[in-house]
Amino acid sequence: MPSLQTPGSCLSDARTRGEAQTPPRTSGRQRDGTGPWQRGLKAAAIIVAVVMPVSDAAALWRDTLEVLVTEAVTHDDNVFRLSSGSDPAVVLGSSSKGDTYTTTSLGFRLDLPVSRQRFLAGLTWNDNRYDRYTVFNFTGHNGRAIWKWQAGNDLSGELGYTETLELASLANIQGNAQSITANPLKTQRTFLNGAYMLTPRWRLQGELSRREQSSEVFQENDIGINGTDLTVSYITPADNQVGVNLRVEDGSFPNPQLVAGNPVDNAYRQQSVAAVLGWTLTGHSRMSARAGWTIRDYEQLSQRDFDGPMYRATYEWAPTGKFMVTAIAQRDISADEQVTTSFALVKGIMVYPTLRFTEKINLSGGLEYGNRDILGDPTGVTRTDRVRAVALTGTYKPIRPVTLEMRFRRETRSTTLAVGDYEVGIVSLSAGISF
Repeated sequence: MPSLQTPGSCLSDARTRGEAQTPPRTSGRQRDGTGPWQRGLKAAAIIVAVVMPVSDAAALWRDTLEVLVTEAVTHDDNVFRLSSGSDPAVVLGSSSKGDTYTTTSLGFRLDLPVSRQRFLAGLTWNDNRYDRYTVFNFTGHNGRAIWKWQAGNDLSGELGYTETLELASLANIQGNAQSITANPLKTQRTFLNGAYMLTPRWRLQGELSRREQSSEVFQENDIGINGTDLTVSYITPADNQVGVNLRVEDGSFPNPQLVAGNPVDNAYRQQSVAAVLGWTLTGHSRMSARAGWTIRDYEQLSQRDFDGPMYRATYEWAPTGKFMVTAIAQRDISADEQVTTSFALVKGIMVYPTLRFTEKINLSGGLEYGNRDILGDPTGVTRTDRVRAVALTGTYKPIRPVTLEMRFRRETRSTTLAVGDYEVGIVSLSAGISF
């Protein structure tokens, strides 16, 4: 289950770094007696009232083009993921760690079939406005353009591009301390993949990709990753499959990291080989898994090199048409880190149940427990984070184009870092309409 939109965040006392930090800017505007909860709910009500009468007339576009408008109001009781050992009045200049903000989203989705080809596109703008910590006021976006191509009966694939612009999470650590800086982060990915049926039972799949991440503030974390992926698998008549996967990625950092005044190149090559499995166990359950070995080699400071076993297993159980549970167990390296140039070895278990009460009412939840071992820092600093979270989402669709949603998430982190633990609760209400 996706997490709520937040600036993430975590904060340590400025003295941890031995440098002065300016408290985040708070709003100096006069209060008109209307808080963000009231403003957000009022905007949502106006959106629904205005658009609902024309929803039926616009339904003819739903097969190809869909326009979406959403208004959400969220309260985060620990915006900066402040440690319980830090005084918010000293660090933030305010006695309150929390804030309420509204998010207005406007976007579209396109699904256009042309003969045997299919073109997908979408773009959503998200405007976030905070009541107190206005330094996080920010307009971001996420978009995609994908061509699902088909050549004959045995060859198919995708050519695509995705892009997101968002604020980096402050829960990540920069320079062995937590940052209070709003940091716009752009992530772009271009990919070409294909699958070819060598025989009715053997399939060859491959992908070439390029991922770029650029940070407005911490430019030493800018990264480009070239990836190559190849899988050979055997397909049974029941559509079960077993195979072997090879992955290679080369990561480059255009801006060297300064360590004790010396520039360090964090470029690396990562290689992995794994067995892959996708198997329907019963009429109500299916399992997919990937297990193998990963090696990461750095161009400089070889003491940071890593190799070890990796796995990710997913089990889906749907005993009825209204109830489903997905369980995930993993031990793997994170794709990249938003703030630090090191990498994380992620070990954890996640359980996501979903219950559909009626055609209009859905309830989903999440339980997450995991450890993150932060490795590969050229300064030699390592740490371990333990994260636990519980989440709940309720969705109500009074009529086809309208969605009302409530989300709640409670998350705690303990860490070996002196000041890096936090507890946070987030609750959000949203109203959206598509036409």
